[in-house]
Amino acid sequence: SSGINAEWPLRPGGAYDCSVKVWDPTTETCLHSLTGHTNRVYSLQFDGSHIVSGSLDTTIRVWDAITGQCLHVLSGHRSLTSGMELKDNILVSGNADSFVKIWDINTGSCLQTLSGASKHQSAVTCLLFNKSYVLTSSDDGTVKLWDIKTGEFIRDIVKLESGGSGGGGWWVGQG
Repeated sequence: SSGINAEWPLRPGGAYDCSVKVWDPTTETCLHSLTGHTNRVYSLQFDGSHIVSGSLDTTIRVWDAITGQCLHVLSGHRSLTSGMELKDNILVSGNADSFVKIWDINTGSCLQTLSGASKHQSAVTCLLFNKSYVLTSSDDGTVKLWDIKTGEFIRDIVKLESGGSGGGGWWVGQG
């Protein structure tokens, strides 16, 4: 999910040239070219005032959508950010390094890293969250439930006997 609402007057787009472009769809003009990533941009979230971009350079950047200023560089993942979800000031990011992080985009701080003995063993493919829980899926064949406030693992929702081998991964989505 891009987190882009049709009502917002701006349209961000990530690019293989390491930048994020912000477009005005009514005039079809580029308002900003957001630069700073050093590799391809693969994931975007937009809430109307912030643009959040995830890159193969392992960083996530938080941008002011109006001014184009980079507000924060979120570091801590070791690979491609494979998925993100943004709600209010909370960003949850999943990564090909098998970790999930919870960030406050207003301060740029990492609030939690979902890890430990029960962490995913392969790339995180999808995630969802609400005020209490984070739901994550992975190429390891599991769907996991976590406490968003403490970062504690609660339980496996799904655990394939094959362990995800043979391409058996899960995608979670809102229905």
